[in-house]
Amino acid sequence: MEFNNLKSFLDKFRRIIFQKEELKKIITQIIFEETNYHINEEAILLKDDSIVIKGSPLLRNEILIHKNQILNKLKIIVSERNFNDIK
Repeated sequence: MEFNNLKSFLDKFRRIIFQKEELKKIITQIIFEETNYHINEEAILLKDDSIVIKGSPLLRNEILIHKNQILNKLKIIVSERNFNDIK
C-alpha cells in the first residue's frame, strides 16, 4: 500500500520534469527556426513567465531581435504556458 502511494507521488515529479524538458526542446527549436543558432537546452532557464538564455552576447542579441516572433510562436504552440519576456 505504501509503495503505491510513493510511486504515484514520484510519478507527479516525473511528469513535471518531462514537461520542462519538452518545453525546452520546443524553445530551442523555435529559436533555431528564427535565428539559425543552435543552443543547448542547459542554456535555458524557465522562471515564471520569462525565459532566461545563458550564452554569448551575440546570441542573446540575436534572440532579442527576434523576441516577438519567438514569443508569438510559443503562444501558439504552448498555449498552457504564457511567456512574456526573454532575457
